[in-house]
Amino acid sequence: MEYMKAVVKEKPYPGKEWHKGFKLVKRGVPEVKKPDDVKIKVLATAICGTDVGIYNAKDSLKDSMMILQKDDVIVGHEFAGTIADAGTLARKHILNLLKEFYGRNTVVRKYLGKKNPQKLINDSDFIKFLEKYFYFTAEMHITCGKCVQCKAGEYHVCQNTIINGIHGDGSYAEYLVVPARNIRIFLKSDIPLEVIAFMDAIGNATHTVQSVDVKGKSVAILGCGVQGLMATAVAKYMGAKTIFVTDASHGEFTHDKLEQTRFRLARLYGAKYCYDVSIDREREMFYKKVLEETRNAGVDAVFEMSGNYKAYEDAFKVVRMGGTISLLGIPGGHMVTDFAKHIIFPGITIKGIIGRRVWETWDVMTEILKKGLAKKFVRSGFITHTLPLEQVDQGINAIMKGDALKVILKP
Repeated sequence: MEYMKAVVKEKPYPGKEWHKGFKLVKRGVPEVKKPDDVKIKVLATAICGTDVGIYNAKDSLKDSMMILQKDDVIVGHEFAGTIADAGTLARKHILNLLKEFYGRNTVVRKYLGKKNPQKLINDSDFIKFLEKYFYFTAEMHITCGKCVQCKAGEYHVCQNTIINGIHGDGSYAEYLVVPARNIRIFLKSDIPLEVIAFMDAIGNATHTVQSVDVKGKSVAILGCGVQGLMATAVAKYMGAKTIFVTDASHGEFTHDKLEQTRFRLARLYGAKYCYDVSIDREREMFYKKVLEETRNAGVDAVFEMSGNYKAYEDAFKVVRMGGTISLLGIPGGHMVTDFAKHIIFPGITIKGIIGRRVWETWDVMTEILKKGLAKKFVRSGFITHTLPLEQVDQGINAIMKGDALKVILKP
């Protein structure tokens, strides 16, 4: 058997301590076993906030990961790579993707020519051609296709979702296998490998922004971490008129550090105003400026990206009557809310955001990335660390200290 390096997390059990940290292990290289399997060689994978939570043995993730069928799981769900193998049905699916997205590309047209499709996909050169010219990633929410939500096309809220990297083996490894229906294909010249590696995360931000028609609207983005920054950039590209951004300095992550890192990028990505809401004076300035800019109405939409209940209070404070609050950040514990005062009487719409709308969100973010956002992410220093897979602990610690934004790992 051929072996590969992989990063795993042990399965949690009721009543037992779930230890912090990951383990670097050797695992058998996964193989194509089903006709619709696609095997991908991982060239880059990225650290997500969820991965940090798993690393720290967060209680909400502990409950979710108790369904594991094995003693541990390969973590990670953001990645990009090249194709290594594919089953017979998977090859047909990939051929259809080629025709759908790159049918007019000169290289693809020349390769396909007038070849018989069945003969083409069975040819060993087919995989070599894909490996040479294309990168692959995948929607790592594996859905059932049978529940009420799936039949309605709402795959992002499938009742039976299995998330690779949480409930099944993920991308912190040299190879992974995913169903063909979940893959996305990109010509290597379209989007940089490192950006494709965190399109899963960009999709979360895009889904949040696309939950409201932001064109010409005023928007408040609460939380200026990775998701908040990406949401700022996406909102600007989608036509938001005025963007307010907030975050909170704390401990070693000082106000000056917040200004020099996150707020600097937020302004570069399109934010007009940035406020450190850990400082009472700045929080009041935030409230005041929103009213000044919106003729005392409030912003049209709030995108809550932090998962902090104080930010929820700010959301109710600045959203206009009839406005929308979209929630992506995941809070812990509970919050008491006056539904009559904050939601019913002002006619507020609240939306919970999970994952990415398949494939609507992917199509939207792909278009935006091709138009220049991918290059902006690379040139602006949004990717702060590129490390070997073995140094995953170093990457996670940098994120927890506030010294990192997007961290890329190379297996």
